[in-house]
Amino acid sequence: MTEEHILEWPEPPEHLSKRSQALWLELVGENVKSPQKLTLFQTALEALDRADEAKALVDSEGLTFKTKTTGAVHVHPAVKVEKDSRALFARLWTQLSLTYDPHNWR
Repeated sequence: MTEEHILEWPEPPEHLSKRSQALWLELVGENVKSPQKLTLFQTALEALDRADEAKALVDSEGLTFKTKTTGAVHVHPAVKVEKDSRALFARLWTQLSLTYDPHNWR
């Protein structure tokens, strides 16, 4: 073939945060060039957004809470969600051979 085949890349999913949409627009087609990598990339961005949502919840509600019945103190469940989501993001980002500087995408 003498013509170069140009793929049309999809727009960022609407459910992603503005930051994740900006990352999508910057990296899809440039660094993320296959449908398989696009799926991993979307999952990574969803994990990043989930981690940020969990952090915001912990920031507003506190790191711990007391049960009403016993008064026992427990770590907020969103702490685990944030931790697991950031770990998933980091693992997928590494698999995609991408680097991430949070100061560039705020």
